[in-house]
Amino acid sequence: MLIELKGIHKTYDNGQPLHVLKGIDLNIEKGEFVSIMGASGSGKSTLLNILGILDNYDEGTYHLGGTLIKDLSERQSADYRNRMIGFVFQSFNLISFKTAVENVELPLYYQGVGRKKRHDMAMEYLEKLGLTQWASHFPNEMSGGQKQRVAIARALITKPQIILADEPTGALDSKTSVEVMQLLKQLNQEEGLTIIVVTHEGGVANETDKIIHIKDGIIGEIEENRSHSAWGGSIIK
Repeated sequence: MLIELKGIHKTYDNGQPLHVLKGIDLNIEKGEFVSIMGASGSGKSTLLNILGILDNYDEGTYHLGGTLIKDLSERQSADYRNRMIGFVFQSFNLISFKTAVENVELPLYYQGVGRKKRHDMAMEYLEKLGLTQWASHFPNEMSGGQKQRVAIARALITKPQIILADEPTGALDSKTSVEVMQLLKQLNQEEGLTIIVVTHEGGVANETDKIIHIKDGIIGEIEENRSHSAWGGSIIK
C-alpha cells in the first residue's frame, strides 16, 4: 500500500479549538487516480496538506511507502516531499520573474543538479507537454492552461511517485479544465503515477477512477467510478 492513513485527527486552535479531521481512515494504492471531494470547510485541504507532509496530524498514523510519517524534522519532511511527491496548485505558484523553463528547473536546482542537466531535463518536460515554444516566456505571457502545464512539468521533473493536485482546474475555464484533467489521466495511465486530486467540482471528480467523499472531517462514501469518459488522443509526446 502506497498511502495508509489510520485514525487521523487534526485540530487547529486559533483562540478556540476547531476539530477539522475526525478519524480519517484511507488507503491509496500505487497507480491509483483518485479524487477527494468535499465542500469548502470539509477538511479536504487539511487532508491534502497531511498527505503532502506540509502539515502534522495530532492522532493516528500515516504510512507513506511503508514508512511512518510522524514528527519529522523539516529537513526530513523536505527530503520525503522532494523524492516522493509533486504538487500542482490552483494558483499555479509559478515565480513571475522566471521563465517557463526556469520555473520547471527549480526543483532540480534545490536538489543540487548542475545547470546544463537541469536545463536539458526541463526542456524535455516542456516538450512532452507541448510547451517548447513557450520555454523563454514569463508566466504573465501565458494563458491559464499553459501556466498549469508548466506547473505540471515542474511537478513531474523530480520523477515523483505521487502527484497531489489541489483544485488544479479552479482557475481555468471549462475547456481548459477538461484538457488539464485529460493530461493528468494520461500521466496516470502511461507513466503509472499515483494522482490525488482535491476538488469541490463533481465534473472534475468524475474524471478520476475513485471518488472519496469527505464531509465535516469524516470520510463518507468511497465511489468506484467506472462511468468517466474515455479520452481519445495523446497530449504527452
